[in-house]
Amino acid sequence: MQSRTKQVYTTCRYCESCCGLAVEVDVQDNRVVRIKADKANPGSWRDICNKGLTAHEVVEHPQRLRFPMKRVGDGYVRVSYEEAVEGVAADLRRIMDEHGPDAIGSYIGNPVGFGSDIIFALGLIDGIGTKSRYSASSLDQNNQHVVSEALFGYTFVPFSPDVDGCDYLLLIGGNPATSKFGWLGSATDGWNRMVERQKRGAKIVVVDPRRTRSAEDADQHLTIEPGTDWAFLLGALTVVLREGLEDAEAVAKLPADHVARLRALVEPLNLESLSAWTGIPASTVEDVARGYARAQGAMCLTMTGVSQNDTGTLAQWLSTVLDVITGHFDRPGGRRWDPGFVNMTDFATRSLSKDGLSRVRGLKTVMGCRSVCELPDEIDTPGEGQVRALIIQAGNPVVAGPDGAALDRSLASLECLVVVDLVQRESHRHAHWLIPAPHWLEREELPFNLANAQDRSFLQYANRAVEPPPDVQPEWRFFTDVALAMGVPMLGRRGFNAAIRVSRWLAKTLRRPGLEIGPALLERIAVTASKRASYESIKEAPHGVAHHEKRFGQLAEFRKGAPILLAPEALCDALAKKLSESPNGSTAFPFVMTGSRSLHLMNSWLTELPNVQKREQENRCEIHPYDAAELGISNGDCVEVRSEVAAIELPAEVTDRVRPGIVCIAHGWGSRVFSPADGAEPIVYGVNRNLLVDNRSLDPFSGTPKLNSTRVAVTRVA
Repeated sequence: MQSRTKQVYTTCRYCESCCGLAVEVDVQDNRVVRIKADKANPGSWRDICNKGLTAHEVVEHPQRLRFPMKRVGDGYVRVSYEEAVEGVAADLRRIMDEHGPDAIGSYIGNPVGFGSDIIFALGLIDGIGTKSRYSASSLDQNNQHVVSEALFGYTFVPFSPDVDGCDYLLLIGGNPATSKFGWLGSATDGWNRMVERQKRGAKIVVVDPRRTRSAEDADQHLTIEPGTDWAFLLGALTVVLREGLEDAEAVAKLPADHVARLRALVEPLNLESLSAWTGIPASTVEDVARGYARAQGAMCLTMTGVSQNDTGTLAQWLSTVLDVITGHFDRPGGRRWDPGFVNMTDFATRSLSKDGLSRVRGLKTVMGCRSVCELPDEIDTPGEGQVRALIIQAGNPVVAGPDGAALDRSLASLECLVVVDLVQRESHRHAHWLIPAPHWLEREELPFNLANAQDRSFLQYANRAVEPPPDVQPEWRFFTDVALAMGVPMLGRRGFNAAIRVSRWLAKTLRRPGLEIGPALLERIAVTASKRASYESIKEAPHGVAHHEKRFGQLAEFRKGAPILLAPEALCDALAKKLSESPNGSTAFPFVMTGSRSLHLMNSWLTELPNVQKREQENRCEIHPYDAAELGISNGDCVEVRSEVAAIELPAEVTDRVRPGIVCIAHGWGSRVFSPADGAEPIVYGVNRNLLVDNRSLDPFSGTPKLNSTRVAVTRVA
């Protein structure tokens, strides 16, 4: 008798860790029975988190989009897939013909980055030829890309932490004990491995305004004023250069004018003045700098808490400078680069769009995209290039980005809003077209776009666990079909559409689906071109394939020995300007709001899932007991948190996890999930704290808003 269940090995694609999963499937009912960690996976099984283990709850979401829908009046009607493709193509083609390609915008959210569909989403945009491109990267990681471009000449350079050789970890603005040990580059089970290293003598120093789980595990926790990480790092750099703690071999490889520029920067500095910014004593900065410089293997990791400030690029730059001049960069125990199975650093450089400055604010494009903070202005400001249509793929910028009320008003004015997602969220409430997407449990693919973001070069084929609903087509097919219907060249390459049609005819005629131009064919080409493994060998290995053991110094080899341009004039000038400012706060808004994340959430989604609601029903405003007493606030009281932009109300949590003068409110809550099929009341949990963040006070280099350093006032609500 045939078994009713089967075991499917796949990978979680919620983040760059790509943890291995063993999925038990009821074959007859096409239903996930249980998800477990794949213990045969060589690296990730100890690092599995609740998001991956409960991924089937998203597949079974009662409000899930299960067929295409079109807005009619105040509601939605069901349409066929073919009607949706023709309707979307007609709307976009009309707007493009009347107003030009830049009138069509695109926003891509985080979930797309961990699958092959992103190539086809970008392929449609390339075909249209629009410069109006936006992505979630401008909300959390653009500072890394800006610094990589300036210092190394490549925009996408993922560095993985060598935790197994690290003797001194300086962790700033990250909490890997709760989330994951990685950001762009990752190390599976990295925090536990680092703690084991700590037991053998390694030192962990955490710099964070909040006492996180990681801070509790650390040897030393330094509570810093949010948004002043640059001043702490500059202080450490000053100590290293003044006391001759730099690595002579590393410094000798740097351009002499850049080294001179660095020395000139730190020469007049006063450590006490820098401490006035951070709240960390100068003597402590000196101790950290000396210990870090003298360690055998060390790394300075500046993570999300650092990036989400208007000085995030300066801090990322200074952390890289500290790594390089102390000789820890791309060496054992430090951050390292690996080309992996597919060199995405090279691929991104060749394929990303570069179009200069944005239309309204004149900000630079990063990673081929503009800052989402600019999107309301680009929609509202008349003139050539005004955004009149927008395609949102797996994104929720109204909640994930700053001042969502302003963006919501702008989205309401669009002539066409196309949404491709699993459910209709806050950013989608004005959508004209709702296109259902398959969950990654319903896809099979080789996520090669993260192939060089692991601490050990590793790649695993992600098998499909269950079939998607009958009317849910792959996202890549939707974008391809729209490009064909619009008559724009997919991937921006003339003749490519004809090749797609021929491949479809051959696949159908010969009954060989693999002949169709789709993700599988591009995955095969990418892996074959790398000459590091065969596509078949990877696909046939249920628990993944490792390429080689760790190697160091490969970035220098890839760059053919080009020197690191460590002190770009633009960054030096911006730092000098910052030093001329005063560290004093605001009397009208005496608190600084910082953020936190939960292991159960993925940015601005998953809050509505049952497993999350069992653990966390809402987000709260964490406030120190001293501040709470001054304001007459008790635990659980409703408080109003107000900024120059907006005000929100939520419960208070009185705790000494935060230092006085700081409040902490978790990011990602407050998104409604609608039910367009029947018009039922939307689901919503928690409050959107990003409503308080100004969309104009940005990092001038990365376009990232002050999600972690917005000044606010707090009052008790009677």
